[in-house]
Amino acid sequence: MVLSPPLLRLLLGSNPERHSAIALTLFGSALYLFNAGLIIAAVSYDYASAIIAPYMLVCLLVGAVLFYGLLRTGLSQRFHDPNLVMAQSLYCAFSVALGYLTVDQHVRGVVLTFMPAILLPGQFALPPRRIHHLTVVMFLMLVGATAINWYINPGEAELFGDILRCTYVTGILVAVCAVAQRVSRNRHEMALKSEALANALSKVEHMAAHDQLTGLLNRHRMHEVLDKEWHRLQRQTRPTTLVMMDLDHFKRVNDTLGHQAGDEVLKRFATLADTYLRDADVVSRWGGEEFLVLCPDTTAEQALIALNRLRDQVHVQPFLDSHPSLQITFSAGMATLRPSESMDSAIERADQALYQAKEAGRDRFMQSP
Repeated sequence: MVLSPPLLRLLLGSNPERHSAIALTLFGSALYLFNAGLIIAAVSYDYASAIIAPYMLVCLLVGAVLFYGLLRTGLSQRFHDPNLVMAQSLYCAFSVALGYLTVDQHVRGVVLTFMPAILLPGQFALPPRRIHHLTVVMFLMLVGATAINWYINPGEAELFGDILRCTYVTGILVAVCAVAQRVSRNRHEMALKSEALANALSKVEHMAAHDQLTGLLNRHRMHEVLDKEWHRLQRQTRPTTLVMMDLDHFKRVNDTLGHQAGDEVLKRFATLADTYLRDADVVSRWGGEEFLVLCPDTTAEQALIALNRLRDQVHVQPFLDSHPSLQITFSAGMATLRPSESMDSAIERADQALYQAKEAGRDRFMQSP
């Protein structure tokens, strides 16, 4: 039977990321209700204690409602384990132990077989240490249920049969625990490797998109950003300004202080540009000592305000600790994109405006007509 989307949304909620966990818990709730029906049938055929059976039914009904309700309402997100895997496993183990006390000796062996099966879902969600702890607790519950049965039913208890059943189930429990721990350990190792691979890929992508010296976007990545912005402008008529910046007399710094000092100046200027231009502005190293800035939703007049703020900082900030008296200035050319104009054309106009600023004496900004 295929459930309709509205019914699925009602049962599983609107968050797709939690659908799997809620669906598994809902399946577990159905099993609780099914076992409750079996207990009622067992009592009617004298295969279960009528005294303990009501407590067992309450336990099963609470389990059917409690965990599904916590996951469905999102309250489980407040816990360390939002899917409540450990809590559900312990509750299932407690239900099996109580069921062992409820049914008579003829069907106890069947009930105990559920105990190792509880470990199976945990191997895909719990770390190895938690699986070990869960196994120990389940073993103690098994021994405790057997001891309680001997105490409350001394005449009916079969010492040899109970010991044999406990030994058999304990062996299965240990074997399943070993397999579950191995699966959990492999899953954990794969998760760590996947995370390391993702981090490595992220670093490679970052290196491919950023200038190694300054950390700004490189020319290749900036072309992609400009292309994306150009397509956006075809749908929206908003002003966009390109700014081409160039450090004044930078060759003199390299010639007199060395290329290492020149690299430090470039890195310092890049940091200042990234800090004192606006958050929406995209700064890139275009080549050498040239920097291209994309100012979306910005007129040339608005871009000029940001450039003046940056220039004020460049005038007062030290660039080299070894040469605190070193003065650095920069020139810039601005070009506001025209309707249907290509980015390459706007860059060319910004570059021409930069050349005019250089010709006019440097440390100034020019706007392309």
